Amino acid sequence: MHCYELSSELSSSTLEALPQNYAEQVNFEDTCKGFLEVAKEAVLQTVTVIFEDPGVHDLLVKLYQRDWLEGMVTEYLVETFADYFGDVKMYIEERPFRRFVEACIEETIVVYVDHLLSQKNYIKEETIERMRLDEEKLMDFFREHVNVTKVESRVRILADMRDLASAGSLDSFTLIFTNILEHQPDCPPEVVEKLVAMREDIPRKEAKEIVQECKEIYENSLVDGNPRKSGFVFGKLKCLTAKKGIWRKRGQ
Repeated sequence: MHCYELSSELSSSTLEALPQNYAEQVNFEDTCKGFLEVAKEAVLQTVTVIFEDPGVHDLLVKLYQRDWLEGMVTEYLVETFADYFGDVKMYIEERPFRRFVEACIEETIVVYVDHLLSQKNYIKEETIERMRLDEEKLMDFFREHVNVTKVESRVRILADMRDLASAGSLDSFTLIFTNILEHQPDCPPEVVEKLVAMREDIPRKEAKEIVQECKEIYENSLVDGNPRKSGFVFGKLKCLTAKKGIWRKRGQ
């Protein structure tokens, strides 16, 4: 990032010093963009290193399992992030560090949503409460490093997933799903389908009605057959690419 700023300054001072006919022949723009792309790639690679850490991986595979319900996942994950952030901050400037934190938030949200939609347990009250506590824990940690508004805008989808997972009626599901599409237009109805299938208290007939209504809402929200924009979550979910049935056997 510092190289980008220096090359931009060099570009400006050089172009000002050169006669017009020579200035038109000099191109610093590609070089400046190159430094910027290197900085962006470095940020993404650093995030990848963190999430491929065996310790982090071992925590994430426990999401929505018993250890997670007992508060032994997100709390330890945040502590690990804190160690990494302290190390990273020593080597990069403030602005790229903020971008690094934002990228880390987004990857965290993607992983949490992906695990929620792919886990095999029924959603119960204790699940919903732990999801709420996770949101608070992640908010408290990340807002120490970046603007709270940026954290809220990313963590919001976790709250939306919690609301959707705990909805108690057809109207509640459709209202929440409609609200999600306002800021995550590429959230497909398969998300609702997966969550409804994890609700032991919803009869199959009612579940199908909920999913059908949400499919119609989604289709009506499309522009020329596509979401009006892509968010940072649903296009990255591994669970949405799995081609298999999600309906579990229910008791009579």
